[in-house]
Amino acid sequence: MRINDVTGVWLIRYLQQLSNQQSGLINQLSRATIPFNQDVSSSAIAEKLRSQIGGYQRAMYESHNAIGMLSTAEAGLSSIQSALNRLRELAVQASSDTLSASERSALQEEYSQLLQQINSVSQNLSYNNIRVLVGEVSNFVVQTGPNEGQKLTINIPATDVERLGLSNTNVTSVENAQNALRTIDLATETVSRTRSYIGATTSRLISAINEMSGTTINLISSVSRLTDTDFARSVMEFYRVQLLQQSSLMNLIHSNLSRQNILRILQ
Repeated sequence: MRINDVTGVWLIRYLQQLSNQQSGLINQLSRATIPFNQDVSSSAIAEKLRSQIGGYQRAMYESHNAIGMLSTAEAGLSSIQSALNRLRELAVQASSDTLSASERSALQEEYSQLLQQINSVSQNLSYNNIRVLVGEVSNFVVQTGPNEGQKLTINIPATDVERLGLSNTNVTSVENAQNALRTIDLATETVSRTRSYIGATTSRLISAINEMSGTTINLISSVSRLTDTDFARSVMEFYRVQLLQQSSLMNLIHSNLSRQNILRILQ
């Protein structure tokens, strides 16, 4: 996926690399050996802590994936929003009786192409084989912690021409153009609400990741007192990767996919 040309592709791949690197560090830290001079109880505690670390590791991985999915949906909705804005401009133009037949026909041709574009974005935009704008993200559960009940349910409604109520709209006459204006405004409100929901959900996931990262670091520090691993260096590296990961997440979230880039992808 192209976000601001190649920036988004790089961010998504870089984020995946950092996530893999973070997982490797957690595995390294959690598998640290217990020195022979430690008692059995210390060993049992360390094993329990390792189990908790593994749970947080998986939950962070799932949360990162969910953010990637939401960012993809936001990019598609941004493109659809741009198409709706242009549809409204055409409907306003077509609301005048001063247009010639050829001018009105040209407006209708562009109007129809924009409707096809909205459907194309909705039908073809996907993340990890999930088509995010056709209703496949329904009651999508993301584990946001290692324990039961620590989850977030995501719902992204279908956003094609039919679901937006635009199927029967056109600008072939002044009356039709006026009716189209009302429908386009309602569709725009629907898309805006969905984008707001995606933004709020993304923020919740980022907060969950930050909380899990802090807890994981505390657990790793506890294990460090029971093991003979070089934790000073490993924990510093974990912190470095975590900061890079958070920075990349924010850059990805604030990136927008332009209409032209989405069309280029789909073509």
